[in-house]
Amino acid sequence: MREARGTSPYTLDSAVTPNTATYNGDTVVSYVMTPNGQKIRTNVPGSQIFSDPTSNVLQTLNNLVADFSSGTASTTAISDTTALNSALNYVSQQRVVIDNSITQLQAAQSYVQTQRTQITSAQTNLMQTDVAQVSTQLSTAETQQAALTQVLNILEKNNGDLFSLL
Repeated sequence: MREARGTSPYTLDSAVTPNTATYNGDTVVSYVMTPNGQKIRTNVPGSQIFSDPTSNVLQTLNNLVADFSSGTASTTAISDTTALNSALNYVSQQRVVIDNSITQLQAAQSYVQTQRTQITSAQTNLMQTDVAQVSTQLSTAETQQAALTQVLNILEKNNGDLFSLL
């Protein structure tokens, strides 16, 4: 949630009964790209967490406060309690979105750590390489490649007939 400096993400209007809460933050959803190209959501805007098309957690809480403010339950207390239950279920659903993102980020972190370990190991192997031995192996491989190329050229001239060469 992004907000201007000095601006609260929510404001309470106590001039009305029941009080109302207003979301002042933005609705921007942020993502992070992992090294393996995965796009992971990193936030859920406050407006999406605390309100859905049918209920608003903060407004429902304000309604319940108003329901019981006189010392006895008002006629809407039962429906407001049911609405609060529905709103809190919606908040739980939004938490699943965040939990999934955390799981994906942890998996990405594990992937990066594994890659780092493999790269460090490869770097260590390269630094410990016996240059003379590798040069000899390279020279041998080049000689073998040249010999194979000659054999292939001869086979090509004879249309692939090995028996004519014997």
